[in-house]
Amino acid sequence: MIITPKLFSQLMNKMNVSGKMVVGLSGGADSLCLTLLLNEYCHNNIFACIVDHKLRPTSSTEIIPIIDILERKNINYCVKIWKHDKITGNLEQKARIARYDLLHEYCNNVKADVLCTAHHALDQWETFFMRLSRGSGLRGLSAIHPITNFRNIKILRPLLAFSPQDLKETLLQRFGIDKYVHDEMNDDEHYERVRWRKAYLMFKNYELTTASINATIRRLNNANSCLDDIAERLVSECFNGNYLELKTFCHQPLELQIRILNGIVQKFTPRIMSYELLERMANEIIKPKFSAINFAKLIFRKDRTKNIKIFPENR
Repeated sequence: MIITPKLFSQLMNKMNVSGKMVVGLSGGADSLCLTLLLNEYCHNNIFACIVDHKLRPTSSTEIIPIIDILERKNINYCVKIWKHDKITGNLEQKARIARYDLLHEYCNNVKADVLCTAHHALDQWETFFMRLSRGSGLRGLSAIHPITNFRNIKILRPLLAFSPQDLKETLLQRFGIDKYVHDEMNDDEHYERVRWRKAYLMFKNYELTTASINATIRRLNNANSCLDDIAERLVSECFNGNYLELKTFCHQPLELQIRILNGIVQKFTPRIMSYELLERMANEIIKPKFSAINFAKLIFRKDRTKNIKIFPENR
C-alpha cells in the first residue's frame, strides 16, 4: 500500500495533535519514510533528530546519505551521539533509554511538544508476542499505543497500521528512494525482537498476521481503556487524604485493585511499576494480618481504623 498525502493527513488529523514536531530518525526505511511524510504534511516545518548510538564502526558514515536527503529537502536536523563506555547487561534496553533521553533533550532544545516515531504494524505484532511470552496482563497486551506521553512530550506513532513493505514502497514510489541505513543488529538473533521478527513468517501460516493481531490489540485497548476509566473513578472514591479505604478496595476484583494501586502510586511518583509487582502488592494488603509494607518508595501502613495510610518512605 502506498501512503498518499491524503491518507497520511487523515491519520494525523484523527490524532488531533498540533504544535512543533520532532521526528526520531534512525536512517532506516521506516523512519526516513515517516520523516518525508511529516515534512510534506507540516509544509517543511519539522525537526529531525538522528541518534548515533556508536554501536557499529560505520554508524557515523552510514547517516551521511540520509543527511544529504534532509539538506536537499530543507529539513531541520540534529545528530545526537550516545556517549558511553563498554556496555554490559541488556544492550537493547539501555540503547532505547539513551535514545529517548536524547530525543527528549532535543525536543526541549527546539521547544517541540510532539515527538513522532516510526513504529509500524510488525513492531506491534512483535511487541504483542514478546509480552504474551512474559505473561503480561491486559495493559501489556494492549502493546504499542498510537499516542502516549513521555515526561512533558507527547509521542505519536502514526504508522502502526502499515507494514515495513508499505513504507519501503512509499519511499520508492512517492519519493524515489531505495537506499537507506540497514542496521545489522536487526538481523542478530541474540536480540529477542529479532527472533520474534524472524518467527513472523511461520506464525503467518497460522493466520497470526499483523492484521489479525492488530485487530485483537484494538479490542484489548478498548477493554483496557474501559477498566482505566473505572479504576480512575474508584481511586477518587477510596483514596482521600493519603488514606486508602480498605473496605471499598477489598470489594473490587483483583484487576481493578491492581489499577487502583497503580493510580495511587502515580500520584506520588512517575515510576512505572510492573503488573507482577502490583499484583503481589494487592494480594498482600488485603490479608487480615497485613500491617505495613514498603512499596515503590512509599510506606503502606494500616492504622486503627483498618484503613491504610500511604506516604513517602523518606518523609
